[in-house]
Amino acid sequence: MLYIESIDLIRRILRMAKYKVIARAKDSKCPHVKEGDKMVIEGTMVNLKETDSLCAVALGAIQYSLFMMGKAADPTDFGRQDVYTLQCPDPETRVIFEISRQAIKE
Repeated sequence: MLYIESIDLIRRILRMAKYKVIARAKDSKCPHVKEGDKMVIEGTMVNLKETDSLCAVALGAIQYSLFMMGKAADPTDFGRQDVYTLQCPDPETRVIFEISRQAIKE
């Protein structure tokens, strides 16, 4: 049964829509990332035109989740909701990001 469920999940992944993923700072103690700043990811690339600030530590900590949100037909397949929060791991300059996505029209 697990094998059939895995094949079904793979088939859904292969039919994935493309999404622009937005990580918006909801709360920030970082002097470089202000509340409301966003990082925008399209596919495997950071959209620098739409990104307000880019932190390598925060991006490194949340990049897998951002990548899957950009690919998943249903985020619950990967344990996520349509909108959720993640936190930068730096306790001194912690930033809480709200993660959401928008379909990319081709």
